[in-house]
Amino acid sequence: MSDSHDLGKAQAPSDDALILDLDQLEEGRHEREAELSPAWIAEALSGTDASVGEAGTARLEIDIQSDRTVLVRGRVALDYTVPCARCLDPAKVDVGAEVGDLCVTYVPAERLRVWAQVEGGSEDDDDIDPLESEELDQIGYQGHVVDLRALLAEQVLLTYPMRALCERGEACRGLCVHCGANLNVAAGTSQGEQSDDERCPSCGKRLDGRDDEGADTPWKRALSKLGGKPPTS
Repeated sequence: MSDSHDLGKAQAPSDDALILDLDQLEEGRHEREAELSPAWIAEALSGTDASVGEAGTARLEIDIQSDRTVLVRGRVALDYTVPCARCLDPAKVDVGAEVGDLCVTYVPAERLRVWAQVEGGSEDDDDIDPLESEELDQIGYQGHVVDLRALLAEQVLLTYPMRALCERGEACRGLCVHCGANLNVAAGTSQGEQSDDERCPSCGKRLDGRDDEGADTPWKRALSKLGGKPPTS
C-alpha cells in the first residue's frame, strides 16, 4: 500500500497521533485521535472532483504486540461535496467509514523479507510485498517508527462514492439532453410534473428524446445525405 499523494504540501495530521515510535510505546492497546485539516483531506482526494470545506477526524485503536506487529482499526469522520450524478449540483458525502475492515497490520520489514525468500523472492529485492492473498493487508515498516498517514490518506480516498445525488435525491431531474439546462431550476415546469409531451423550458425540445414530427434533426440530415428516408413517427 503506497501513498500516491504529496501530502507533505498540506498541513498534515498531528505527528503525535499518527506517527508511532514503538520504542516509546508499551505493548497493548492505544487510542489515538487526529484532526484532519481541509487542506490535507483535499490533497488526499486530489485527482477527484471533490470539494472540501471542513476538517475531519480520525479515531484509531492501535494494538502493539510483543513481536512488534501493529494492528490498526478505527473510524474516519469527514464530509465533502462532489457533483451530483444527474444535475452536477453539489452532492454532500457524509463519511463515517471504518478503517481496518481488512484488519490492517504493520509488520517489521525483515519478517516480510524472510517470507519473500520462502516464497522464492530475491534476497536483494528492496521492494517487499506480501505474496499471498491473505497477506495483502500486511504492510512492512523499517526501524522502530510506524507512519499511519499514508494508510489514512488511502482510506480517505476510498470514501469517494461511485455515485452521489444532490439534496433532491431521486427527485433530481438532471440536465436537458439537448441543451444541458438544469431541469430542477429551469422556469416553466414544476418539479416532479411529467407529461407525454414534456419539454425543456430552456430550449423547448422534448425531454423523452423523441423528435417532433417534421423537425429537422442532425440524424435526419445525415440520413438524407445517404439517400434514405427517416421513419415517420
